[in-house]
Amino acid sequence: MELSTKIKIEKNILASNSVWLSMLEINIPSVAEVLRIVNNNEDINWRDKTWLRFPFELDEISQSANAEISQFQIKVGNVKNIIGQYIRQYDNYIKVNGFEPITVVLYIVNSKDLANVTPIYSTNLILTTSSLNHIEVSFTVSARNLFRARAPQIRMFPNSCRFKFKSSLCGYTGPETECNKTLSRCRQLLNSKRFGGFPAIGNKGVSI
Repeated sequence: MELSTKIKIEKNILASNSVWLSMLEINIPSVAEVLRIVNNNEDINWRDKTWLRFPFELDEISQSANAEISQFQIKVGNVKNIIGQYIRQYDNYIKVNGFEPITVVLYIVNSKDLANVTPIYSTNLILTTSSLNHIEVSFTVSARNLFRARAPQIRMFPNSCRFKFKSSLCGYTGPETECNKTLSRCRQLLNSKRFGGFPAIGNKGVSI
């Protein structure tokens, strides 16, 4: 990856007051908003997005002989049970909607070069397992494996919406924060015109 002139200077000087920031962009299917966190003592703004200060640790990232990233762990602080609540919501989500992976993008940027939208390093990852306690949540992640990709990509169910709640496809913009993705709930929210299920297909569902 080509480094900017500013980063080349920061990388080569013997002493610097800049910081190399590790950032995670976590997309949890059961959560409407993408979670963006930075391992820093204050929030930062990058790519016109606010990245929230949040403690986490990365295991050393190694690569196999064919340059593929092997599995490694990300340990995220869970003192206020924020991440733990997301994981429990996700567990309930996949019971209703079927498996849909949590995806993670890891970025490395420099605190003196936040105007540069190109990161020093980035990689797309996929969550394979997770474990949690009151102190931290441990994610085991790896590079995306095409053999684990869901196929067919679209599944049609009569009474289960396929859209993420409050996404552009869902279209709901009201004050409610939860949806169980049923048609009855969609009607309660006065949003049934945007329901992503297919009531006319019967009870078995269809994959396309």
